[in-house]
Amino acid sequence: MNDPQKLEYFAAVYRHKSFSAAADELGISQSSVTKRVRMLEDHLGLRLFNRTTRSVEPTDSARELIAHAENVRSAQRTFEQEARLLAGGAIGRIRVGATALAADTLVIEGLARLAITHPELEVDVVVGSPDIYRDLATGECDLAVGDEANFATSQHAGALRTERIQRERLVYLHRLEHPAAQTRSLETLLDYALAIPSRYWGENRLFEDLHDHRAAPPRYRLNSLSACLSLASRTDVITLAPFSLVGHERHPTLEIARIDPRIEFDLVLVTVARHAMTPAARAFRTALLNASG
Repeated sequence: MNDPQKLEYFAAVYRHKSFSAAADELGISQSSVTKRVRMLEDHLGLRLFNRTTRSVEPTDSARELIAHAENVRSAQRTFEQEARLLAGGAIGRIRVGATALAADTLVIEGLARLAITHPELEVDVVVGSPDIYRDLATGECDLAVGDEANFATSQHAGALRTERIQRERLVYLHRLEHPAAQTRSLETLLDYALAIPSRYWGENRLFEDLHDHRAAPPRYRLNSLSACLSLASRTDVITLAPFSLVGHERHPTLEIARIDPRIEFDLVLVTVARHAMTPAARAFRTALLNASG
């Protein structure tokens, strides 16, 4: 293929089912689009569109090839973007969607490393979106960091790919000298109000097993792990947090309860399957992997 633009014209006609609409999008004449698509058909030895005076319909061959064409176009855009960044001495900017559990643990550790290795990289971290995987699939963010259990239920999972970064387990936490500090009874512990780092109690698969321990849902559902920790440190509220956050660097006002909730999960980096990683995305991925090590 000596003219990658032919794929761009093919994809535009495929999206619009119209040569004139494709030409409008591309800012060129309809005759140019028609010519390039015909040249592509001749090169491939395939008919890509069935044309009538009223409609343009993709053939079965076109439906088979469109995903590959999009992948080639994406790779070309990434190549050109990376070349421009390298020529300008810059690495770019990324927008990262993150769940509450990931944001205050793995993402923060990754950013701490990026601040040393790539101080010029601009990163926007968005916590609190109802669906970070939808945001990723629709282009509202470049990467997402979440848990594998909830990713598996996303309707957008088919268009995305995951990479396991870190295994986590949750522990119950309460303030120092809490009335239930010495208890080994889950029922006694959960007589106190529970706060979880998720607004979506009924939809979060990580907390499914907690339904068996308590008839009522948690009293407090916050989309911030730090807020849960702060609330628990100042009141008799019980909370849940990853052991990696509190196990090795003890929170000065909190301690781990004697009861194990038996909840483990994998934090994953999520990207769009058909897109190649940009230099900024690769730098962020490397930082996450180093943070997990």
